Amino acid sequence: IMKKLCSFVLLFFVITSSIIAETPIKSKIEQVVVFRGGAQIKRTGKVALKAGSNTIVFGNLPAGYDESSIQIKSNAKAEIISITFRKNFEDDFESNPTYKTWKDQLETIIRKKDNETLIYETWKEEESLLISNKKVSGENSGLSSEQLTKVADLYRTRLLLVKQQALESRRKLNDYDKEINKIQSTINEWTGKNKTINNGEIVIDVMSKNAIEDVFEVSYIDNRASWTSSFDLRLESLKQPLNLISKGKITQSTGENWDDVKITLSSGDPRRNMQLPEIKPWFLYYYVEQYNQTKLGAYNNATQLRGSKDAASNYYAEGAVKSELDDVVSRENIAFMEYAIPNRMDIPSDSKPHEVKMNEISLDAKYDYIASPKLDTKVYLQASISDWSQNNFSSGEVKLYFEGTYVGNTYLDAAAVEDTMKISLGPDIALSTKREKLKDFKKTTFLSSKKQLQSGYEITIKNNKPGPVEMTIYDQIPLTSDSQMEIEAEDLSGGKLNKETGIVEWKISLKPGEQIKKRIIYNVKIPKDKKISL
Repeated sequence: IMKKLCSFVLLFFVITSSIIAETPIKSKIEQVVVFRGGAQIKRTGKVALKAGSNTIVFGNLPAGYDESSIQIKSNAKAEIISITFRKNFEDDFESNPTYKTWKDQLETIIRKKDNETLIYETWKEEESLLISNKKVSGENSGLSSEQLTKVADLYRTRLLLVKQQALESRRKLNDYDKEINKIQSTINEWTGKNKTINNGEIVIDVMSKNAIEDVFEVSYIDNRASWTSSFDLRLESLKQPLNLISKGKITQSTGENWDDVKITLSSGDPRRNMQLPEIKPWFLYYYVEQYNQTKLGAYNNATQLRGSKDAASNYYAEGAVKSELDDVVSRENIAFMEYAIPNRMDIPSDSKPHEVKMNEISLDAKYDYIASPKLDTKVYLQASISDWSQNNFSSGEVKLYFEGTYVGNTYLDAAAVEDTMKISLGPDIALSTKREKLKDFKKTTFLSSKKQLQSGYEITIKNNKPGPVEMTIYDQIPLTSDSQMEIEAEDLSGGKLNKETGIVEWKISLKPGEQIKKRIIYNVKIPKDKKISL
């Protein structure tokens, strides 16, 4: 018995000692590396270690991050024995002022209900007593009829009062139940929304040779954060280079504000498979070739942009938070780019984009006015930037500003850009085109074995700008789809025809106020029994 008792006491001592030995650490987020999807959060905390074994706890952490990504570092090189994660919902709620207020209200109402329940039960007991006494008195009293009448009146008056008081007490109890249910529903809703906030703890078992003060660094991956690239592209005049401002939009909903932290933006993604790929044997097999008939047509990749100064001013009303910082230091790692923000930042956990300026550079560009009247009567200004790939930009939305006016948005696909980047800067309203079908050249002529269809268009280009303009105009003639079809360009007004694509190109110069007309006329010969639509 003594042996079992000693074992029990020893076990109790060990358990109690382990609980008492837990040392909570107040930690602060020092650095965050934000990936395209997710963020690595690094936090530090000081602790006094005793010689021997220690159990320290990083508490008040927002649950929901990747527990398998937890990493611990001791600056004093203490030996880390084990790392565990646990959740603690109740402690977080009890320490919250809002939760405590509702709990106090709930307890107050419950106490009132308990008191009222006693009152109600007392009235009901008196009611039962009156009814029982009245029955007994009526059967065994031996009273005269007059005396019985007086007794009956007394019981009726008192019984009525008791029943009324019991009814009033029951109504109060019902009201208390409604209040209790309302407060409890509010508490349940609040705890349901906030149960992932500040309810995680990282428990670390540490062995230290000496009693020292140590600083522990904890890092983990939280997928509830991300960043995207965006750009402002500004052009003041065609005689100046483009001004490109690159930005990052940071969004996080981790349940914890990032206050005064160092931010690094990374183009990497921790969710990608980091396992080294293994090359497998490659076998060749025969296959049967299949053909798909596709329709070919003109393609215009110019983004139609419209906008105004008002549109530009309304951008930040969407919830984006603007932050002006010093130049960002970028560095290239093996498989991704990192951009270190020099100034510390505050990023609240509000799921809104918070914008940070990363870099600003001037880009030499060649400017061209381009129009395809068959597709769009507007004339677009296009900038061609050479040696684009050396800038290491990521893909993202581009906001365009021309002469201080917001003209619209486009998208930069960095993966698709080669050495030269072409960006549409939007239409110039001082230049216009018009394309009209020539009725005199819309006819069908029958030949010996074929019929000839003729079609023609007239293109009008006008310069309403105060200075001369050089412009490139594009149109097209159709291409043959079989050997029995013949297509011949009759009049291209000096345009250059690409016979492989059917694209016709005109290089023109316009003086201020000048208007030029160009024609495109072509003939199509097909068998008499065939039909086509021009």
